[in-house]
Amino acid sequence: MQTILVVDDNLDNRTIIAHMLKLSGFRVVMAGDGHQALELSMREAPDLIMMDLAMPGLDGWSTTAQIKSSAHLAHVPVIAVTGHVTRDDIERALRAGCDDYLVKPIDLETMLLKVRTLLAA
Repeated sequence: MQTILVVDDNLDNRTIIAHMLKLSGFRVVMAGDGHQALELSMREAPDLIMMDLAMPGLDGWSTTAQIKSSAHLAHVPVIAVTGHVTRDDIERALRAGCDDYLVKPIDLETMLLKVRTLLAA
């Protein structure tokens, strides 16, 4: 069973995304901030990470950059999950190392298509 790490400082967002992924057959672990995401990434070795960008403290851009700079985690695809939809925000996410992005509120079919595409790559 493939593992997906869901990172979001908002408990409701985390829970909704995790629930959708679990119903689709994935094992899900959750982190409430960037520091916890880094710790869980090393411990759980997820197959994919769903990363909120706007989080207090260590934000999603910085967390993704740290994940992508790690020899153990650089291969793990990261999908930015964000309400920030300007061209600059999306380009910043891709520069940080995100492999794709989803705009909140999340459409289940779009999310599953992107998740499955990146996991198959």
